[in-house]
Amino acid sequence: MGALKFSSLSEQVYAYLRTEMINGNLTPGSTINIGEIASELGISKTPLRDALIHLELEGFVTIIPRRGVLVNELKISDVKNAYEAVGLIEAFIVEKGIEHITSSHIQELQKLNEIMIKDIQNNDFSRIFETNLEFHSVYVDSSDNELLQKFILPIKHRLYDFPRHNFIPEWEMRNCEEHRQFIEQLKKGNGKEAGSILRDKHWSYEYQKDFIYAFYKKNIEMAP
Repeated sequence: MGALKFSSLSEQVYAYLRTEMINGNLTPGSTINIGEIASELGISKTPLRDALIHLELEGFVTIIPRRGVLVNELKISDVKNAYEAVGLIEAFIVEKGIEHITSSHIQELQKLNEIMIKDIQNNDFSRIFETNLEFHSVYVDSSDNELLQKFILPIKHRLYDFPRHNFIPEWEMRNCEEHRQFIEQLKKGNGKEAGSILRDKHWSYEYQKDFIYAFYKKNIEMAP
C-alpha cells in the first residue's frame, strides 16, 4: 500500500490496520512495529498512534509502554462475552423499538437474507460477513439510540479479527433460517418474540456452542 493521502488520516490508518488483521498480515500474538508501518504508509507516527489507541479501546491490541504494540489473541471467553452482549443489545433494540421497524426495513431484511442463502448454496462466502453485518444493521440502525449503535459494531468485528476462511455452510444456513424466523415475528409486530429469537437463539452462546467451537478452534485459545 502506498502513502495515505486523506484528511482523516487516523481513521484511514485504523481501516488499514483492520484490513491487515482480516487478511492475516497482522495475526493474534504478533507485534506491530510502529516505525515500519509509519514508513511504509508515508505518515508520521501521530496518526498511527491515534489509530492504535482506537484499536486498543475496542480490544484488538494492547499498547505496552516502551515495548511496542501486541495484537491481542481471541479467547473463547471473549467470544462468549461478545455473543451475550450483542444478543442483549439487539434484543433490547427490537423489543423497545418495534414501532420503528417498517415494512421497508422488513423488505430489506428479506432481500439480504435471500442473498446470503444464494451465496451459501453457491459455496461463495466472499461477502457473507459483510452481508450479515448489513442484515443486522437494518434494524440496529432503526434505533434512535446512537450509543448502542456505536457500541455494537466493534464487538462484532472483534469476533472476526483473523482471516475468514473457516466458514461452515450448515451453520450459515441455520443462521439464515433464524433470520427468517426473526423476520416473521417482525411482520407480526411481535417485538418480544423477535427479540427472544435474537437473544435466546441467534446470539446464544450455549445454543450456538458446537458451531462456535468448530468455527474458532483453529484461530483462538479455547481455554476460558
